[in-house]
Amino acid sequence: MRPLLFALGPVRVHGYGLMVALGGIFVFSLLRPRMAKVGLKSDEDYWLFINIILFSGPISGRILYLFEYTQPFSRDFWQTLISPSRGFSMFGAFVGVPLAVWAFCRWKGIEFARLFDGVCVMAPAWHAFGRLGCLLAGCCHGRPSDLPWGLVFRDPSAMVPREWLGVPLHPTQLLEAAYDAVAAVLLYRLFERKGRPGLVAAGYFASYGAMRFAIEFLRGDTVPLSMGLSVGQVLGICLVAAAGGIMLWRSRCFQPS
Repeated sequence: MRPLLFALGPVRVHGYGLMVALGGIFVFSLLRPRMAKVGLKSDEDYWLFINIILFSGPISGRILYLFEYTQPFSRDFWQTLISPSRGFSMFGAFVGVPLAVWAFCRWKGIEFARLFDGVCVMAPAWHAFGRLGCLLAGCCHGRPSDLPWGLVFRDPSAMVPREWLGVPLHPTQLLEAAYDAVAAVLLYRLFERKGRPGLVAAGYFASYGAMRFAIEFLRGDTVPLSMGLSVGQVLGICLVAAAGGIMLWRSRCFQPS
C-alpha cells in the first residue's frame, strides 16, 4: 500500500488525506440538490452546514484518536495532532457531529432529527472513502491471517507494526468499507421512504455499533479495556444503546398529547 502517493517539491499527497477529501466532495455534491429535503433553507445554510461538518467531525474524531492511540501530551501525541497521514477515531465523530448539528439547528430553527438523518445517510458513504484511505495508510489494520484473503503491507512507512510487514493480515479496512457502502445504500432507501425522522440515525448508530463490535475481533490495533473487550467494542455497545435512546426519544415525540 502507499501511505504517500506522491510528492511535488514541498507538496506531499498522502493516500489517507486524499481519500477523505474525495469522500467529502462526493457526499456534499449529492447533498446539494437535496438540501431542502433535509431542512436547509438557503445556500447560506448549506455552506454553513458543510463547514460545521468539516470542523466538528475531524476535530472530535482526531481528539478521541489521540487519547485512544497515543500517550496524552507525549511527543507522539503532538506529532499525531498535526499529522496529515494519521487518522481519527470514527467514534469521536459520533459525539462531536451530533452536538454541532444540534447547535446549528437550534440557531437556524431547523428540525434536528430531519437534518441529522441526512447526516447519517452521508456518513457511511464518506466513511467508505475514509476506510480506503486507511488501506493506503495501513491504519486500522487486521491481525495476522492464514486465510487466502490476507492483505500484505510492505511499505515501512505504513502504520503496521514492523514485525507484521510482509505478513498477511485480515482485510479489516475493506470489510468495513464494504459495510459502509451497503449501509449508505440501505439508509438512503430508508430516508427516501419519508418515514419517522430519527429512524435513519437510529439505524446507522445500531448497525455501525454492531459491525464495529464484530470487526474488532479481527483488528490488530485494538486498545484493550476490560472484561476481554476493547475500547472499540465498548464504544460499539454504547452506539447500539444510543440507537435505542433515539428510538425512545422519537416515539415519545410522536405520542398524542
